[in-house]
Amino acid sequence: MTRGAFIVGEQLRGAAGERIETIASLAGLWKTRPGMALGMAIFMFSLAGIPPLFGFYAKFAVFYAAVQAGLFPLAVVGIVLSVPSAYYYIRVVKTMYFDEPAGEYGPGDRLEGGLIALTAAMVSPLGYLAIPLLGGWTMAAAKALF
Repeated sequence: MTRGAFIVGEQLRGAAGERIETIASLAGLWKTRPGMALGMAIFMFSLAGIPPLFGFYAKFAVFYAAVQAGLFPLAVVGIVLSVPSAYYYIRVVKTMYFDEPAGEYGPGDRLEGGLIALTAAMVSPLGYLAIPLLGGWTMAAAKALF
């Protein structure tokens, strides 16, 4: 999710090729680069832990493990502190979709566009198909440590 958001950030350049460095520069992105805006929205919603995206599963797994370990107060603190982070992630989506366009964007790189699409597919509900594979790798890594 984070890698995808960074790829989108790297892909976006102004009309003269300068880097886009502020959230305000993303204003109206959906009107000029709808695929890029969709990819970034998927990454932001997944980072916020919105179901059915894969970021929800990651947060759920952490909070579930905390409750199972008897760390209920810690799980509650984690859930409460997820709310401010969700505000900032969703604010990016609001800027892209509801604000007036900030300016023109330069042409994108097809390879990076493909990486954004692939990464967005992996954090979508399709990512849940990778859980058995990821679980196996995680167990192998844990066994190597102990």
